[in-house]
Amino acid sequence: MAHFNPLDKQNLLYLYDLPKEHYTSVKVSELLKEAGIDLERVPQVKRDINKPFYTAIIQISDPEKFKKACQVLRYFEIEGRQCRALPFDNELLGSNSQRLVDHNLFVKKIPSDMNAKQLEEHFSQYGDIKSLKISLNADHSSRGYGFVCFQAPESSAKALTDTADKDANVGVKYQPKDKRDFRRIFNNIYVKNLPQSYDEA
Repeated sequence: MAHFNPLDKQNLLYLYDLPKEHYTSVKVSELLKEAGIDLERVPQVKRDINKPFYTAIIQISDPEKFKKACQVLRYFEIEGRQCRALPFDNELLGSNSQRLVDHNLFVKKIPSDMNAKQLEEHFSQYGDIKSLKISLNADHSSRGYGFVCFQAPESSAKALTDTADKDANVGVKYQPKDKRDFRRIFNNIYVKNLPQSYDEA
């Protein structure tokens, strides 16, 4: 099995929300093997101890097998834990987020027993969906809110209008936070009770 070349961005599939205590590359390989897809490269797993879940990258050179893998792994489970996958997409990079503001919808009041696949089925009535996620706690339980990114801004606008007065899955206009605000907040530390003998050094 060959190793993934990080410089080659062709046919990359990003896996999200992988449970730390249960994830193995073997389990993902088994899911794909059931669909008739043998992985050519070892999945690259990102293990960030500061985040509740692992992420991974899979590369499949054959276009048809890659397309099938995207369908199989769009929403999948590992030991009953909901996971998801998205093909690499330049438009979804954080640096391009402003371009998709009108495509995005913040969704609140998501029922606790609704999974991402069901939420996509619900919102697909408004148009094709580029990506979707439900925010999860560390134990994979739903936080009751999420995000939907539509292919077209018109779909987002329609969903926003149509769900405004609903009891569940209410769309709210997406307002991305300015990263400059984060820098202002987190790059400063307030320190008190310094000894009088301390100078600036």
